Amino acid sequence: MEYEEMLDSVYKKVKKGEVEERIQIIYPKITFHGKKTIIANFEQFCNSINREVKQVAKFLYKELATSGAVENGKLILQTKNPLTEDKIKKYIKNFVYCSECGKPDTILKKEDRYYVIKCEACGARKTMSL
Repeated sequence: MEYEEMLDSVYKKVKKGEVEERIQIIYPKITFHGKKTIIANFEQFCNSINREVKQVAKFLYKELATSGAVENGKLILQTKNPLTEDKIKKYIKNFVYCSECGKPDTILKKEDRYYVIKCEACGARKTMSL
């Protein structure tokens, strides 16, 4: 088999135009009940961005200056804050997407007193405090 024939056979086997994300983010469903904010699918959201529920909740408590609890996969915040969605977007931008290649294929690990975001797509590392 000649080089051009082998190349043609490879091109036939490769799917054209299909780019699939390895991570598909499930965005949170935010509702307000009285003086509380409830994120109904919080655990699913955290799993979709490959982050621990406790880490994301801690970030939101700090950013929104409130307390809360995770119950049955829901996050219940003790405040009615319309900025909740903006804070979640901020978390995704700063702690999920790689600052080098822009892909969401990252892992967040704690090393000593800092968190390290490691990109599985390009190998970049970024040290941050949470």
